[in-house]
Amino acid sequence: MEDTVLGIIKDIVVGSQMSVHQNVLKLLGCCLETKNPIIVYEFVGYKTLSSCINPIDQTVQSEPLTWKCRLRIAMGIANAVAYLHTSFSRPVIHRDIRSATILLDENNVAKLIDFSLSISIPKGQLHVDTAVRGRMGICAPEYMTTGYLTEKADVFNYGLFLLVLLAGGMLKIPECCYSETFLPSLVKPYDEQDRLIEIVDPELLKERTNQEQFLAFAQIALSCISETAEDRPTMIDAAKQLRRIYESVSPP
Repeated sequence: MEDTVLGIIKDIVVGSQMSVHQNVLKLLGCCLETKNPIIVYEFVGYKTLSSCINPIDQTVQSEPLTWKCRLRIAMGIANAVAYLHTSFSRPVIHRDIRSATILLDENNVAKLIDFSLSISIPKGQLHVDTAVRGRMGICAPEYMTTGYLTEKADVFNYGLFLLVLLAGGMLKIPECCYSETFLPSLVKPYDEQDRLIEIVDPELLKERTNQEQFLAFAQIALSCISETAEDRPTMIDAAKQLRRIYESVSPP
């Protein structure tokens, strides 16, 4: 119960500060004086990104997301996480970036949600030493083994998210364990054998898009999930790389 309340408070505190960003779900108000805390957010339809790209979730029917739309989603979340890392007196780490913590509004603008696991790095420190929290399968390897948490843990999560966004249902993950957990090991053989194009969502391949854009996107994702934290880009750098791909896309 105490952890639940703490998570709600974190969600309110960080969410209220992040609400100025267009790619974060806006917090409108809250009340902690009731038996069950009440939090009011802007209404965006509550269509999660995972419901659009996860082939196992058949509860929501929607048009396939176009390549340009997916790039906008990727850039929006990159910018939101970069803001989280750089715009406060101490960097804040989200710890749970994945397709299920991203909502899409009626215009498919991405909105990052759920700051209940977020934590800030102490002033003057480069990392925070904390118990491992979040979904075990998507935690950065150095965080899992040492408990040392840096912004690069979010970058790792973000890279997994990019792979999900690019592949849709192309990565053959057993229904019983569908998650970002298995993506690094599934994608590695494709990269080593120069077969990355085979993981791209077939809906994207129907578009008249230069396949080099898909491969460049995949390489950004792979750099984000590098086993060594130092080899991963910052979120600002990832956003810049995605922007270059986006600017090369022809108008629809």
